[in-house]
Amino acid sequence: MTGRRRAARGGVFAAAVIAVLTLPGVASAHGIGGRSDLPVPLEYFLVGAGVVLLLSFGALAVLWPTPRLQDGPRWRDAGWAVPGWVGGLLAAIGVGGLMLVLSAGLFGESSARSNAAPVTVWVVVWLVLPFTAAAIGNVWSVISPWRTMGGLARLDGPSGPGAWGVWPAAAVFTAIVWLELVYPRSGDPQALGMAALVYTVAILGLAFRFGIERTVASTEAFAVYHRLLSAIAPIGRLPDGRLGRRGWLRALPVLPQWPGLAAFVVAMIGTVTYDGLSGTPWWDDLAFSLVGAAQHSVWFQTVALAAVVAVIGTAYAAASWWAARIIGPDGPSPAEVARSFAHTLVPIALAYAFAHYFTLVAFEGQLIIPALSDPLGLGWDLFGTIDYQPNYTWIPPVAVWWGQLAAIVGGHVVGVVLAHDRALAVFPGPRAVKTQYAMLALMVALSALGLTVLAAG
Repeated sequence: MTGRRRAARGGVFAAAVIAVLTLPGVASAHGIGGRSDLPVPLEYFLVGAGVVLLLSFGALAVLWPTPRLQDGPRWRDAGWAVPGWVGGLLAAIGVGGLMLVLSAGLFGESSARSNAAPVTVWVVVWLVLPFTAAAIGNVWSVISPWRTMGGLARLDGPSGPGAWGVWPAAAVFTAIVWLELVYPRSGDPQALGMAALVYTVAILGLAFRFGIERTVASTEAFAVYHRLLSAIAPIGRLPDGRLGRRGWLRALPVLPQWPGLAAFVVAMIGTVTYDGLSGTPWWDDLAFSLVGAAQHSVWFQTVALAAVVAVIGTAYAAASWWAARIIGPDGPSPAEVARSFAHTLVPIALAYAFAHYFTLVAFEGQLIIPALSDPLGLGWDLFGTIDYQPNYTWIPPVAVWWGQLAAIVGGHVVGVVLAHDRALAVFPGPRAVKTQYAMLALMVALSALGLTVLAAG
């Protein structure tokens, strides 16, 4: 390596470290109870995370000279057939869950804590099932109530997302997050029941026009979300329908590069980032200085949500532009680079969501136990669990922090590995590593932002 090349790489490393050190100290409602609760100062964690990513990048540049992950799943056995009754049972559970949300939301008790709809939607469907997809595979493809109903109604049509790609799903995903984070009645069972009804009518209406498979692939946000996260899992479906072991992460590099894929993944990261920032004193102070008391209005929060997602998207677009610029006019365009590398952000999006919402699942998720005994909040006790009280102390705060730290850093290290492997496959050898400088700086900054947001809430 020449001295000039060493200097260039050293400059990027220095810029990344500076990005780590200069992020503001903010807090999060989903954090661990305050920066003073950390076992060592937050700056140590930020520098440590940055060093881990920089060392990972350097080790990959030396020890990983050829792509290893681009050939997709490597099936390790002949797989195993899933009995038909299992699929039927999961499909019935999915339809039953939708009916539960509709009935509890529209006709049940109005209190969010005594009604099954909020915990079913915002904990089970929005968090637990996606985390499960990343661990064991795409269960949603079977449990989805809309796919089941569309299949029973024989709403056949072409498969795949079509010319629009997953742009509609990215917009729907952001709208669902808006409902959760901005809409004042997001925990109101009746509002959730009405939202579920509107969503069901919209999906089935589109399925009548385009077929259920195309509608699910392009517009149904939960289906696209699960499809992306399940590509991380070591278990997948073989061409003959059997389940088999394919290895962790093997399906991510061969995800189809649909139009809108990068936008969907950016929305996954940006919306969680907004949720963390919006619950911090730092954000409240900034918002109050800008707009005064209007900081808590729906319009301001809507604009702020869109702005945070746009900032994350702009940073990713800039990293993609840098890579295309390094290669020159004979290489892929920035838009093509963004689509090609979008899968590298999926583990980061999962890490953000898991770290940010782990305590919500672990603690508030226990509310599903009494809710199942009295789903409508009418005083029933179907399973004898109506008096169950959640245990909010079963995980020590420090253990929560270490788990969050491992998730954030681990997700970004995996992202660096995936980006390096893809760069080796699509860019000329001598310049492949150089194209990733901006992406590395982005990942260092994102990891520092994620840890900072979590640290002091």
